[in-house]
Amino acid sequence: MKNTVLFRLTLALSLLFITGVSFGQKPTLSLKSTKRILTLDDEEDGPSNNKVKLEASFTAAGTKKVGTEYTITGVEGKDWEIISGELKSDMVELKFKKVGNFSVTVTTTYSVKKKLKNGETEEEESDVSVEEENYITVTNNLDELTQIHADSNFVKLVKKASDFIAKPKYAGDPTPTIFLAKGYFGMYRKDLKDPLIQEPFDEAITATASAIEMDQNGIFYTPVHKMWLNAFQNEVLDNGIIFKLEESEGYPVFYSGKDANKKVTLTEELLEGIDQYSQITKNPLAAKFLEAAIRSQAKDMKTAGLIWKIEIPNLLKLEKLDKFTEADKKALKVGILLSVQILPIIEKNNTNSCALLNKIKPWFENDKDFIAMYENKFKSCKPE
Repeated sequence: MKNTVLFRLTLALSLLFITGVSFGQKPTLSLKSTKRILTLDDEEDGPSNNKVKLEASFTAAGTKKVGTEYTITGVEGKDWEIISGELKSDMVELKFKKVGNFSVTVTTTYSVKKKLKNGETEEEESDVSVEEENYITVTNNLDELTQIHADSNFVKLVKKASDFIAKPKYAGDPTPTIFLAKGYFGMYRKDLKDPLIQEPFDEAITATASAIEMDQNGIFYTPVHKMWLNAFQNEVLDNGIIFKLEESEGYPVFYSGKDANKKVTLTEELLEGIDQYSQITKNPLAAKFLEAAIRSQAKDMKTAGLIWKIEIPNLLKLEKLDKFTEADKKALKVGILLSVQILPIIEKNNTNSCALLNKIKPWFENDKDFIAMYENKFKSCKPE
C-alpha cells in the first residue's frame, strides 16, 4: 500500500516537473486602461483628451507566453488610430476620433509542455481572453449645450439637445440626453411653458433614465453632471418620499393616523416617488430598502420580503459609498431606518436590523436620524 502511494506521488511530481505548470494554477489575464471616458473637443486644435493607454497583464502560472493581441470595435484609421505600441504588444496607446462606445478584447496565447506516449514532450498552445463590452466611452464637450444651460434657456436647451440626439454621430453618447434631461428639469423648476412639452418633470425622469442606461463608463460621475443629478434626485426624493413621512423620537416613520383615505393616498404617492427615484439612480441598492419598506406599507409583503432577502446580503458586502450621490446616501439611510422598524415584527428578532444598523454606522454615525434610531430603539445592537 505504501509503495502504491509513493509511486502515485512520484508520478504526480514528475508530471508537474515535465509540464512546468503549478498544480491547481491557471494562467490569468487582466486589462487596465488609463481612462474609460474620453472627450473629443469641438475645436480641431483644442486640448487632447481623446487618448488612452491599454495594458494587458498576463500571469503565466508556469506556462510560456507566446503573444498578445488586441481587438477593438470600430475601424482603425477612421474611428481610432494607434499612437504608440501596436495591437500585438502588451501596451498600446490609442487616439479616438469618433463619438461612441468601443468594446475591447485582449487575447494572450500561451504554451504548455505536454508529455507524449513515447516519452517525448511537445508544446501545446492555448488562449486566455478578456472581453470588455463598451469598455471605452468617447463623448464630446458639447460646449453649445453647456452654454445654453448656463444661460438658463431651458426650452431652447430641450430643442437643441433633441437635435443632437437625432444625429447618428451621437447615437451611443449619453451626453446630449443628459442635457435634454437638464432642459426638462429646468423648465419644471422655472415653470416654463411650451405647447409641445406638457409634462417636463416626467420627461426629465424619462430622459435621465435613458441617459443612465446609456452611460456605460460613468459620464454621470463627472463633477458637473454628478452635481446636477444629485440636485434632481433630491427634488424627487424629498417631494416624492421624505416630505410624506412623519417623525417619531427623532427618526422617520410612516403615517400611522386613523385617516384611512390619507393613508391610502400617501402610500400611492410613496410608491410613485420610489418608482421615479429608482429610475434616476446609478446605484439601485440606494433605493431598494426604501422600496421594500414602502411595499410593506402597501401590504405587498411578498415583494418587500424578496427585496430584503436579496439586498440585505448585498448591503453587508458593500465596502464604500464612493459612487453614491448625497441623495443616494440619504435614500439608503432612510430606507434602512424604515426597514429596521418593520423587520423585527416580521422576523421576531433583531438580527438583521442590528446587522444593517451596524453596517451603516461608519457612514452615518454623525447623522441625527441615525443616532436617534440607535439611541431610542436599538441600543442593544451596539457591539460590546
